[in-house]
Amino acid sequence: MQIVSLAQHLECETVATIGFFDGVHRGHRFLLDELTQRAAREHCASLVVSFADSPARALQPASDVYLLTTPLEKVTFFSQAGIDYCLLLDFDARLARLTAEEFLTLLHQQCGVRRLLMGYDHHFGSDRLRSVADYQAVADDVGVALEQEEPFTVAGTIVGSRVIRNYLMAGRVDEAARLLGYNYTISGRVEHGCAIGRTIGFPTANLSVSPRKLLPKNGVYAVEVEINGLIYNGLLNIGTRPTVAGDARTVEVHIVDFAGDIYGRQLTLRLIKHVRDEQKFDSLDDLKKQIEADKAYLQRSLT
Repeated sequence: MQIVSLAQHLECETVATIGFFDGVHRGHRFLLDELTQRAAREHCASLVVSFADSPARALQPASDVYLLTTPLEKVTFFSQAGIDYCLLLDFDARLARLTAEEFLTLLHQQCGVRRLLMGYDHHFGSDRLRSVADYQAVADDVGVALEQEEPFTVAGTIVGSRVIRNYLMAGRVDEAARLLGYNYTISGRVEHGCAIGRTIGFPTANLSVSPRKLLPKNGVYAVEVEINGLIYNGLLNIGTRPTVAGDARTVEVHIVDFAGDIYGRQLTLRLIKHVRDEQKFDSLDDLKKQIEADKAYLQRSLT
């Protein structure tokens, strides 16, 4: 897949779709599959038009918008879906002022868009068109064929980023995975921590995670950790470590049956299930006993 900019002019004709695609969940991939198939049938290239950051954050800079996927993760998903081109835009004030017709004209002229597939709930343009018929009328004037796809559902639930966020913020990572189509991931660089876990026999890797990444609610989670191509089970703790009077929110993982120096390395964790909520213990010894119980539960549930 090639990442392009509006400064470039694509010589080929394209079938395109537009969206933020946060999470690149099963609904998104349904649309991406339709995009690649339609492009192949029409002998065109496939193009995804997306944004490096949430348009909501650009329109309201003070808002707290946390991401299911970082830009790099999102682009990786697009590539895995077989997309030919990705136009990753910065949603700035100039872009926000464009009407739907102006934006489509830009895509038609610069990116060769001849057909646009819209997600069932997607809107674009400063003129805030609402109906599909309105968008189709504008697209006809520009010379672009436009059609809207049906929503993708799982067990009667329309798959959407908002629903997935709500599951994660409730700690229901297994239900989030059902809609994502994969286990939610958290990536970060291993940094030095307080080394309290090491003193009770459960050393942890402390991860520095992007402040824009959505973290599930505080608690302990069963995870998979990939190191040097090998998969290890792990216990992830997200929270403020109340037993040791912590205050800042941390992300730290105990990797089962692993010993090695991984400081400075980038780790990716796949969240499997919620084990328990974060809690304060009366002593480090009580904390150690609980972690031993958590580890036994982990080994039973993931084998």
